[in-house]
Amino acid sequence: MSVNIYDNANEMAKVLTQTEQYTAWEEAFNAVQADEKSKDLFKKFQSIQMTVQQMMQAQQTPSEEQEKEWDAVAKDVQANDKIKALMAAEQVLNTLLGEINDIVTKPVSESYAAAHKA
Repeated sequence: MSVNIYDNANEMAKVLTQTEQYTAWEEAFNAVQADEKSKDLFKKFQSIQMTVQQMMQAQQTPSEEQEKEWDAVAKDVQANDKIKALMAAEQVLNTLLGEINDIVTKPVSESYAAAHKA
C-alpha cells in the first residue's frame, strides 16, 4: 500500500482552518490588517523582531539608539489592543500546532526513547 503523506498534510491544513484556535487567530489578524495604525505598527514590530534575530545569530549587539527605538515600539504594541489580541490568539494557535507536531512525530520520539533505554 502506497501512502501519499502530503495528501494527509494538505487535509490537515484544511481542517486546521476550521478549528476555533485558527478562526480566532484569523479574526484577530484581520482586525489588525483592517486598522492602518495597527497594521503599520505590527509590520514595524515584525521587522524589529527579524533584525533582533539576525543580530543574535551574528552575535552583534544593538546600539543604544536601536534599543530605545525597539523599546518604544514594544511599548506601543503593548498599548494596542488589536495587536495584543492577535499575539494572544497566535500563542493559542501555536500551542495547538505544537501539540499536533508532538502527535505527528510521536513514532520518532518513541523510537529514540526505546533506543535510549536499551
